[in-house]
Amino acid sequence: MRRDFMSVNIQKTTAEIDLMDNKKMYVVKDGQLIEHDLPEYGETLVITLGGKVDRLETKTKRKI
Repeated sequence: MRRDFMSVNIQKTTAEIDLMDNKKMYVVKDGQLIEHDLPEYGETLVITLGGKVDRLETKTKRKI
């Protein structure tokens, strides 16, 4: 996980992210901030299991 775009306070379990970056998605799972790069064209599905995020599935497409 890159940390040059955000600041993380482990003791307070808080993070500050750049809200102007429209090419990223963030998921919080078990106290961890997970960064996911969004495709230029495509879709990202958030799959849950037991009410928690289990995995991310990204399908990319190519615009011609």
